[in-house]
Amino acid sequence: MPFRFTFRAVLIIAVALAAAPLRAQTALGTWASPPDGKGQTGHVVIRPCGARLCGRLERAFGPGGAEITGDPVGQLVLRDMEPDTRGGYQGRLFVPGIPLPVTAQLHLTGNRLDVRGCAGPVCRSQTWTRVN
Repeated sequence: MPFRFTFRAVLIIAVALAAAPLRAQTALGTWASPPDGKGQTGHVVIRPCGARLCGRLERAFGPGGAEITGDPVGQLVLRDMEPDTRGGYQGRLFVPGIPLPVTAQLHLTGNRLDVRGCAGPVCRSQTWTRVN
């Protein structure tokens, strides 16, 4: 009987370890934002920045899908993102045209990234989808 118990315990541990990468989610990668008020969308690439994460607007597209160049393409839009106690991330968000500091919260569910930004008492949210 001890052999069965040992084999069963090893099997349970092996299955748990094999499933761990399936449960682990990461915000790293390229994310597409939904259309803004002008119908423009963007691709934000989230990468490690030291011990934290940051996200740069790498590409932007107009309402018809044509690529847009110039500001704010290339700007760091997510800064100092670090894990929070709820399994998401918190940090700062750069929003073109808003001179106030914007706090940001990210919550990842599969290929969806819920992004919430607050400037003072005013908060807005949107859901980004994973591009890769």
